[in-house]
Amino acid sequence: MTLNDLIASMAMELHDAETPAETADTIASYARLSVAADGAGLMVVRGGAVETIADTSDDIEAAHQLQAELGEGPCLAALEGGDATYLVRDTRADERWPRWGRAAADIGFHSVISSTLETSTRRIGSLNVYARGVDAFDDDDAAVISWLATHASVAIANVTEREGLRTALSHRTVIGQAEGLLMSSFGIDADQAFAYLKRLSQDTNTKLVKIAAEIIENTDQLGRHEPAL
Repeated sequence: MTLNDLIASMAMELHDAETPAETADTIASYARLSVAADGAGLMVVRGGAVETIADTSDDIEAAHQLQAELGEGPCLAALEGGDATYLVRDTRADERWPRWGRAAADIGFHSVISSTLETSTRRIGSLNVYARGVDAFDDDDAAVISWLATHASVAIANVTEREGLRTALSHRTVIGQAEGLLMSSFGIDADQAFAYLKRLSQDTNTKLVKIAAEIIENTDQLGRHEPAL
């Protein structure tokens, strides 16, 4: 399969991916194939913690976790900014991240390419490929991964937005159902029902959608606790 064929195939699979997890797995798989790497993975930061959202093998996640623990490494550097793409030809000899480089070599990875995943509005993470041999990648390989990272960033942003919209619509449906139950049970209007849900949410420090779900699950108890409006 040529690089053009591989890119076309990846584009089709990304189009069909329905969740961020499926999208990330697809990107990792094709990144590995595109430069004949031994493994690939995607790293992001969530809640201040480094997280691997896709990997083609367990030792990829281990290599990522080492960077989080040591506070250095090409994947972390690409994630945090700086150069868009980092090429490591020999992890044990590379002086930019000496502690991580030695640790990565010890688990069997000697060559790495890391490229930033970002859109015009936000940084998402990093796309990373690994090889067990020294000097396994060159500048052309780095350019391929950089190109893939650009298109992967758009795919991740799009599927994340769709997922967010689906979640928002689902939450609206649950809240609407709870409002309807309150209206029919207590003879109140929609504004009063929503105000009651909102007050419960604030008083109990509980998300509005969770309050709504609990009301739906406990419909038989509604008549016992008429809301104070």
